Amino acid sequence: MPSGARRLPRTVRSTLHPAVVPLVSGLEPLAPKHFPFPNTPVDNDLTFEFLMFLYTIIAAGLQFLQLYRSVWWLPHSYNNKSVNFYLIDINLVIFIFIILSRRLIYLLGCRVLERWLPEKFLNGTCLCYRMFLFGFMVVMLSWCAYEIIQNHAIVNIFYLCYPISVYVILFGFTIVPFFELVSCNVDGLPPLHACTSNAADIRSEVENLKGNFNGRMKQILFSSVLNAYYAGLLPCCFAQSFVYYDTNWATQHVIFLWLSCFASYAIHILPLRYCDILHRSALHLGYWDKVETRSHLPVTHTWQEDVLWPFGSLVRHGRDIYRGLGEINAAEPGNTMYARFFTIFWNPSIVLAGLLAIHVALVLFQLTLLLRSYFYWYNIVSVTLLLFFNYYTLFKIGRDYLISQKVYKAEQAMHDKLPET
Repeated sequence: MPSGARRLPRTVRSTLHPAVVPLVSGLEPLAPKHFPFPNTPVDNDLTFEFLMFLYTIIAAGLQFLQLYRSVWWLPHSYNNKSVNFYLIDINLVIFIFIILSRRLIYLLGCRVLERWLPEKFLNGTCLCYRMFLFGFMVVMLSWCAYEIIQNHAIVNIFYLCYPISVYVILFGFTIVPFFELVSCNVDGLPPLHACTSNAADIRSEVENLKGNFNGRMKQILFSSVLNAYYAGLLPCCFAQSFVYYDTNWATQHVIFLWLSCFASYAIHILPLRYCDILHRSALHLGYWDKVETRSHLPVTHTWQEDVLWPFGSLVRHGRDIYRGLGEINAAEPGNTMYARFFTIFWNPSIVLAGLLAIHVALVLFQLTLLLRSYFYWYNIVSVTLLLFFNYYTLFKIGRDYLISQKVYKAEQAMHDKLPET
């Protein structure tokens, strides 16, 4: 470090007014220090897909129970079963089963191949297996759709195929997201963070991580909506016109299912270690705040893309003046993508707190429904079974929030205690 250069302590820098902090000559930015992140337990893909399949298939069965429950307890009832099974279209059940079990079947097959095949043949064999399984499922789904339409209007085929158009819009004509949840980078490697002092490399890393994160978010949204659609909404779309059911309760069931799946997919696809990679990259990226008052500002520097700017730097970019608010600032001033990335990931525990609050509200609402005295028996069964899965998801979200909150609080304290150099 050159003679006379020093790093302003955070306690001093936080008291400086944004209009009076120039880029001090000789001030050299130091890379942010990262707090070591502990290993946290995460369900493996096979366990997660088994639990998700079990939950969604039970939820679909509960929706059919809502639609076709009987009054078997009445003395003159012609049915001695709790459900009018003869009204349920078996082809529709098979269609829903195939959609909800696709990833579990795929992972089971891949695990068998991994066990018995040499590693050099594994990638090619898994690719062939994926193509075969996709073709087989398309044939089975087409056959079921044909049988379903025999008993319904032809327009109902759109109910079965509508998610396909959404899939093509989100993922294009590729079958990998149909079977696999987590995507890697273009080079096939998982996302990583490199502590570098090259501003261009930092921005390039952020671009790659942003693309990977957007891909995971698309998978979270699509998978949760798909499960809610096929397990909750589709049975209602194909219910006979003479079947009476509580529309409000059926809609509520679909919403419960979607929120539960969204939280489960989010906590699995975006684990703490992955979020910490994004957090570390965000600290290196930094953030620029646009200064509205331009008069009497000692701005002598124009932003340069190959410079790491320290905290408090005042630079001119275009016609505007910006102040650096990060430990170091490699982002382009005024770039909304970089600003969003830093805002979301400078402290991932805040996002986890929002997800935890939503899921706590969901569980409390379901418990409130369960305590209402005028419930029918099938409503009690439905809410109770859904709650069991939500308890497990709530535990994982709460655990991850407590860990991340403590880790990033300790990291902030570590930064505050860094001595002047």
